[in-house]
Amino acid sequence: MEKVKKFGTIIVLFLLTTLASAQQRTLVQELERDIPGKGQIRVECDARLDSLIGTVSEAQSGTKIKATGYRIQVFAGNNTRASKEKANEVDRYLRAKYPDLPVYTGFKSPRWLCTVGDFLYYEEAYETMRKLKKETPYKGIIILRNQEIKVPL
Repeated sequence: MEKVKKFGTIIVLFLLTTLASAQQRTLVQELERDIPGKGQIRVECDARLDSLIGTVSEAQSGTKIKATGYRIQVFAGNNTRASKEKANEVDRYLRAKYPDLPVYTGFKSPRWLCTVGDFLYYEEAYETMRKLKKETPYKGIIILRNQEIKVPL
């Protein structure tokens, strides 16, 4: 009976490590992943390089880290119920029209804000701001600097 338990434990551990390694991708494969709207990278290197670089697990690929960057302010109101409702209306509109763009709505004393994006570079924020000004009914759109943003790992 003892041997059966040990053998079963060994098989379970073997299966778990096999599944874990099957879900991991090399760093080069992670870089070459096609993300719609973000462009695509092709890396040409020797296959032996992959084994030296390491792997990225599924759990790590969705991880985000905090950094300082830029966000775009689409709406800023005062401390009233009407401003809160308008901020939430802008939030719903932006989420529907731009599902890939992160939208943040909340109260930051003394006003209600609706901001979008997590941009490391000013140029990215500026391009998105121009697009929003052209395609949305909101015209008081500005870029906010030194914002705490979430960047994918």
